[in-house]
Amino acid sequence: MVDILLQQIANGLSVGMGYALVALGLTLIFGVLHVINFSHGETFMLGGLLTLIATTTLGLPYLAALPLAGLGGAVLGWGVNRIAVRPLLARRDGGADVLLATFAVSILIHQAVVMLWGPAPARIDGVPGTFELGPVVLTGQRLFVLAAGLALLVALEWMLRRTRFGVELRAVAQSQFAARVVGIDVDRVNGATFGIAAVVAALGGALLSPVILYSSSMGQVVIIKAFVVVVIGGMGSVSGAVACGLLVGLLEAVLGLVAGEGVATAVIYSLLLAMLLIRPQGLTGKRAR
Repeated sequence: MVDILLQQIANGLSVGMGYALVALGLTLIFGVLHVINFSHGETFMLGGLLTLIATTTLGLPYLAALPLAGLGGAVLGWGVNRIAVRPLLARRDGGADVLLATFAVSILIHQAVVMLWGPAPARIDGVPGTFELGPVVLTGQRLFVLAAGLALLVALEWMLRRTRFGVELRAVAQSQFAARVVGIDVDRVNGATFGIAAVVAALGGALLSPVILYSSSMGQVVIIKAFVVVVIGGMGSVSGAVACGLLVGLLEAVLGLVAGEGVATAVIYSLLLAMLLIRPQGLTGKRAR
């Protein structure tokens, strides 16, 4: 039983890394633009779809398909920002409008993919091989998800802390008015933030689709988990998104083994409800004054 539990913990960490990447994009957008992007899950799905097309239709190796997925995410993020977000943010009451607009965009993207590619799930061959760590056996893809996810998180943290753009991004997150006063191009920072978040989400889809299978509905499933992660970790908190993404993946795997998948889902959503009632700012968020 202990060996099985350790195996589930390892599996949960790899899936949780995917949740963390999607939640990280959500929390970046909220932290800087102060809006909720409902189309983010479809960006995750697009990353998986582009990986599927690249490996099956174009015949590219899996690793060569990852840059294509990231590029597709960047293009989609740029388009969503320019069409559905930026014009509405120009209004004083644009926040609620942006939420509804991105929800509409997510439906349009999903339906377009179903019409053009079909709803059937598909298997993607990722990194081959298996590795034994004591009683735990991990596929090469699961190990790659953990390693690549960690590399993305480190690169993003370095960008936020060590680059001029990172300083500008944090300044815009603190106050867009003050950032404009000191000469920062707020629209450029907002657009770049949206693009970076989309790239991370698309790469998350490309990394996780060989593990969970690609399907046109995978984005709708993951975005719900990502919202749970963001709310529990704290809206706008990067560290909270990463930690809670891994935590949700672990809970899902371990509770699914012990009590069943339905109970695991119920417990995770119960944690969400409890957090909203007891500490709505999340574990690492700051209470509004």
